[in-house]
Amino acid sequence: MPADPRDDFTVFVGNEHMFFTLRDPYGLIREETEAGLRRQVDDTEVTSIVCTGVPKFLTLGRKIDDGARIAVTFFAFCVQARVALTYDGGRQSDELGAALTFLFGRIDEPGSEASRVYIDLHDDAERCFTDETFQQRFVAFRSESVADS
Repeated sequence: MPADPRDDFTVFVGNEHMFFTLRDPYGLIREETEAGLRRQVDDTEVTSIVCTGVPKFLTLGRKIDDGARIAVTFFAFCVQARVALTYDGGRQSDELGAALTFLFGRIDEPGSEASRVYIDLHDDAERCFTDETFQQRFVAFRSESVADS
């Protein structure tokens, strides 16, 4: 899983198996983070993402093969990061504390997969990187995804 050399995703080392169906998880983190920030300021360019601390993971599954195995149906991860960026045509730069939350659902249903991303910044980053908030978002996402199917 090669990452952009400007980024640091070493907090995930040893947990790569928790990305399940994601072919390029680090590219996805970068792309979705930049896209989310561009919704706020349209010329934002992420120059680096440095993940810190211990990431959080959640999974849900269903029994298959008469209960002998489990198929993962939903999974999520949440990580703290420092996101360096430029905007205003590259004339302005900033570094933001962030909590990045990625939710994936119905991954066992090709063509019906769902996902959601939360990018919490500044004071919200610390407040939203709690087990309680992460679990609430995951449960709400699952409920919405199941209702949509």
